[in-house]
Parts: sequence; structure tokens; C-alpha cells
Amino acid sequence: MNDRNKQIGKKIKIARILAEITQEELAKKIEVGPVTVSRIESGSKNTTAIEIEKISKVFNRPLSYFYEEKEEEYQEVDNLRANFEDLDKLIRNLNPKDLELTERVVSQIREIKREKEEPKEVTKKGGRT
Repeated sequence: MNDRNKQIGKKIKIARILAEITQEELAKKIEVGPVTVSRIESGSKNTTAIEIEKISKVFNRPLSYFYEEKEEEYQEVDNLRANFEDLDKLIRNLNPKDLELTERVVSQIREIKREKEEPKEVTKKGGRT
């Protein structure tokens, strides 16, 4: 395992976390198995140019992103983790009524997000389908 592989793997993991997708989802998008994504992220696999190109397209990032090291990106992930930990503590301490309300709000947010992600069907005016 070399430092270049570790750096690239770390950048891929950061991009994946920020994009809120799982290793399994990324694996499907770049047409490899989830174990391969895990090995890439850990730096234990030499990443091919083709894999990096596919990954850069998934995350809409230039290839150079995976080769440059920027400390602020690591800080962003640390901040996300801290926020998730704070949310987890808050949720665990909710009374049943507030927990139910929170679950409904989260469900509605998920539904809105799902609706935005679904492709819209386009129809022609006055034309046949």
C-alpha cells in the first residue's frame, strides 16, 4: 500500500460521503464490486485510470481533485461526523411524541428528495405519444 493510493482512496471516500452515497451505490455506478470500492478507499488497491475517470464523472469532479490534497475537505467531513453525532444524541433523548414527529418530518424530506430525483415525463403538446 503506497501513499498515493491512500491519498486517492481518502479523496474518493470524502467525495462519496459528501455525495451521500454508499460504497455499494458507487460500485454499481462505476461497474465494480463493493469490495473493490472498499479496497480503493482504504488504499490497498492500485486504482486504474479508467476507474478514476468513472469516479470523477460520478462525483462531477476534475481528475486533479483526486491527486491534490486539501485540508479543508477533511475538515468538512469531520464537521459532518460531529453534526451526525450531535443529531444522534438529540434523537436518542426525544420523548415518544417528539420522536414520532421527527420521523414524519424526515419521511417528508425523503419524499421531497425522491420526487426531485425522479425524471420528469415530457409530453409534446398536440402530438401523439
